[in-house]
Amino acid sequence: MTNEEAKYILQAYRPNGADVGDPMFQPALEQAKQDVELGRWLEEQQAFDRAVSTKLRMVEPPVELLGAILAGATVGRLEGRLWWRQPKWLAMAASVLLVFSVGLAGLLTTRANASDELPVFAMDYVTGGFFLSQHNTNVDELRSWLSKQNAPLPKELPAGFAQLRGLGCKTLEYRGKEVSLICFGEGKEYHLFVARRDDFPLMSASAVPQFLVRKGHASAAWSDDKNHYIVVTDDSLKALKECLHCSRS
Repeated sequence: MTNEEAKYILQAYRPNGADVGDPMFQPALEQAKQDVELGRWLEEQQAFDRAVSTKLRMVEPPVELLGAILAGATVGRLEGRLWWRQPKWLAMAASVLLVFSVGLAGLLTTRANASDELPVFAMDYVTGGFFLSQHNTNVDELRSWLSKQNAPLPKELPAGFAQLRGLGCKTLEYRGKEVSLICFGEGKEYHLFVARRDDFPLMSASAVPQFLVRKGHASAAWSDDKNHYIVVTDDSLKALKECLHCSRS
């Protein structure tokens, strides 16, 4: 069972303990105990589910709504009308839906920040095309420019990047937080995104690169104690893995 298959199963696992004895979940739960990243994902998923449940319990419809609905239904049946289409009933229903929607929207925004959307954003950003703010083959000069912008700086660069020529850099925003982008190229291009872990505290953090292939590009995401990193390239997945085999200061 892969982690993706385990996640698919565990998405249905209820946070109130009702599914503890269900054998359908046991293999996936065991895998979550053994795999640190999967276990962290499950904790976040369960926390989100509990938050949604709490928000739902907080929704308080008008006290007169139930009685009004029952009374309206009775009158409507007697008069042969579709009572629930009358403006006052629609207004009451809309008010309840609005309260629920506002609360849930906030949770979904938090969940989006907690999920691994940053690597997907990085891939979409590269494939969509962009312009660099600074052009320089000297990576130290690029780092110096980013430092002046108070932008996130890589603690280490992948060793394979020493074989690549610097192209340039820029800063960009993702969900209101600043992200640095340093680009390298020698035939194929490698784009390194750097984001502070403090800005994305719920994003999965792994010292081991997590790879993804999408829209003809390969990417890898990993973290150190300070930053999250995503590399996106039009090179092959094999070449990307070789580039990230070890690191240098």
